[in-house]
Amino acid sequence: MANPVTIGSNCIAHIGKQFFLIAEIEAKAPGVEIDPLFAIRATADQARRLIRAGVMRCKIQSTVPRPTRGKKVELKGVLFANGQIFSVFDVENSTDEAVLVRINVAQAQRLISKGARIIKVIRRPFI
Repeated sequence: MANPVTIGSNCIAHIGKQFFLIAEIEAKAPGVEIDPLFAIRATADQARRLIRAGVMRCKIQSTVPRPTRGKKVELKGVLFANGQIFSVFDVENSTDEAVLVRINVAQAQRLISKGARIIKVIRRPFI
């Protein structure tokens, strides 16, 4: 039987002068589907080594990704990191990737008031 807990979309985000490992934890079993996304602060050296090992860099853009046939787009939440604000999407087609979209405070408040989660940030790097 396959492990019911896996890592979904994941990437390294370079926000200002800080690095973050963005990771979705997926837990699936009959009647259960839990898939939160977290941001974990990383040092520059950790980020560089993770990228060398195959972790992709996060896409940071100014427009919301659009679903198309074969491509599913899900809003995962609002990320406050290093003085910047992003809406974060899980984009699934042949791959599973996180896409960060720059937003302002008013947009963040609107999303949160409509039920969007605030993405938990672990602010101290694991060293």
